[in-house]
Amino acid sequence: MANVGDNPIRKAEQDLLKRASGAITIADGIRDVDASEGYVVAVVGPWGSGKTSIVNLVMEALAKDPTYPVIEFNPWVFSGSDELVQVFFRELAAQMRLKGDRLAKIAESVDSYGELFEPIAALPFIGAWFARFRGAAKALHEFQERRKGSVTEQRNKLSAELAKLPQPIVVVVDDIDRLESTEIRDIFKLVRLTASFPNIIYVLAFDRQRVEAALTQSGFDGRAYLEKIVQLGFDVPPVPASVLLRLLGESLQAAVEDLGALERFNESAWPDVLVEIIRPLVSNMRDISRYSAAVRATTRTLGTQVELVDIMGLEALRVFRPDVFDKLVAAREGLTTPTADFAARSEDPNLKSQIEQLLEAGADMPDVVRAVVSRLFPAARRHIGDGNYGSSWQAGWLRSRRVAHPDVLAVYLEKVSNETLEAFGNAERAFEVLVDEDALNTLLRAINLEELEDVISALEAFETEFPADAAVPASRVLLNLLPDLPQRPRGMMSFIDERLVVVRVILRLLRRLDSPEQVMDAVGRILAAVGSFSSRFELVTIVGHRENAGHKLVSKDDARILELQLREQIETADSADLAKERGPLALLYHQKTVGDSGKPVTVDASDLLLGRALLLDSQSTVRSQTVDSRSVRRTVRLNWTILTDVFDGEDNLRRAVDALRPHAEEGLADVIDLADRYLTGWRPSEWGDD
Repeated sequence: MANVGDNPIRKAEQDLLKRASGAITIADGIRDVDASEGYVVAVVGPWGSGKTSIVNLVMEALAKDPTYPVIEFNPWVFSGSDELVQVFFRELAAQMRLKGDRLAKIAESVDSYGELFEPIAALPFIGAWFARFRGAAKALHEFQERRKGSVTEQRNKLSAELAKLPQPIVVVVDDIDRLESTEIRDIFKLVRLTASFPNIIYVLAFDRQRVEAALTQSGFDGRAYLEKIVQLGFDVPPVPASVLLRLLGESLQAAVEDLGALERFNESAWPDVLVEIIRPLVSNMRDISRYSAAVRATTRTLGTQVELVDIMGLEALRVFRPDVFDKLVAAREGLTTPTADFAARSEDPNLKSQIEQLLEAGADMPDVVRAVVSRLFPAARRHIGDGNYGSSWQAGWLRSRRVAHPDVLAVYLEKVSNETLEAFGNAERAFEVLVDEDALNTLLRAINLEELEDVISALEAFETEFPADAAVPASRVLLNLLPDLPQRPRGMMSFIDERLVVVRVILRLLRRLDSPEQVMDAVGRILAAVGSFSSRFELVTIVGHRENAGHKLVSKDDARILELQLREQIETADSADLAKERGPLALLYHQKTVGDSGKPVTVDASDLLLGRALLLDSQSTVRSQTVDSRSVRRTVRLNWTILTDVFDGEDNLRRAVDALRPHAEEGLADVIDLADRYLTGWRPSEWGDD
């Protein structure tokens, strides 16, 4: 559909409020009045109440037998009292010429009469130029006297011709209440000046309070002034609340149904948001039109990136109370930060302060603002005494595209997708093909490797819906992707790396299986399709019983079988293949817990390829800070104890270092220099200040 507009209706067939019958009543009333000395009818109602629509319906009714000619006058095209009168008569004459021969003849008299009100300064040889000459004042006085006589003469002539008309002329003046106060006063002066013409019926549409206030400013009693001019008034009937609610729903449906946005529509949340947030802000049909247009425009931009009910709730605030909406934007952190998982005393007081400022901005509609917080931003409920929501809720909000999640709110406010939401979108698509190994592999490998970790991490949000059938195919794909994932820089407080991201998802996939026997069967099928020893090691570890690492998804005996099989595969593997593994040092070292030897898989000191890989892999960076400084110091260390075990003693390790020394390229040379320091007995400081 086309964008929802704010235009009044023009025909009865467009009348959703069933006001056509009332408009016919007004038209019949106009036909019944005695217009021999003119008449003034008023259609009165507040802004947005539908005055123009009713006037249009009245004009449609007057076009039927007995037909009354209708002339519309737009008061927005003039400036100043003199120009108003001139423009009015010029427009009246122009429209009369279009209404038939009889009115066209009268138009000449209207034109002549209007010209007499043309400003003096606009007449030829009159004004500042003429005033320079001797006798100008006398000549100007004589002209004004002649014009005064002409006005009376022309008025009588025009009145006589108008009195001969078989039906009155209806002159419609709408949107009076949108004018400046001085312009409103000018309009009513014009009506007072011309209202006594026979067979002229004015239909004026305005907001009574606005017009009365404008007329009062000129020193008159505005209400009394109106009562002297307006002879018949019709008040625009209020729209019943039930009808307004129904039309609001229909308008919103029409606004978004062709955009595909209803795919993400929370039906259970909608009634509360509609009744508590949107309905109190909508007063009339114009509000509905403005609001529906705003919802459509925003939804067209965002698509399904944000829950539609949330969009509708926030758009109501943005359209009707932009002052409160500005405070909501400023309170985005307070609205989306969940309850801390640790002691409450650590909470930032600014979070609650932001919510308090939001409530203060909407003090005149507290129930609406509290509903916005409660219905759209549950994380902030604690600030209004309405419950606590911790960080565990955030995955669900993200999955549902609720603005309660900071990244989703950012998309709504900035109208631009962010990395988190894009990753989640890819995770949704991955979830849909989780049981299809080829499709899942194709999808994930098409994603930029730098973004893939975020996509895999986002899959955790679907863990409660992981199908058991996905355990084998999805785990195969993820474990084969693991060696390709880039290692990102991590902060000092970061404990999750790409390995753990993948392992967490696989663990949740395997937990969907019903028994240890099913897990064991699945692990066997997964291992058969995984090429990397490191990836196999991760799988064997998480299902096994290793302390602080295994999750005991298989029996102890089966876990031991898996570990022994993997150790045998590593021991018999080509060293060149082991050298290509990610984390070969840990892979070989952790085998010391397997079997009865209590030793890791050891390496020949003369194996340059594997030795080089192990030495480079042994590096770790220690970050440290002093109490009186914010700067972070980084120092490189070697996992010397593990390295020594894998080379079966320091002597063998020394031989491996010496063998590599002639082949040390940039990077490896620094590691060899550091290894030489270790070989002399040096050890780094415990505090990282060596």
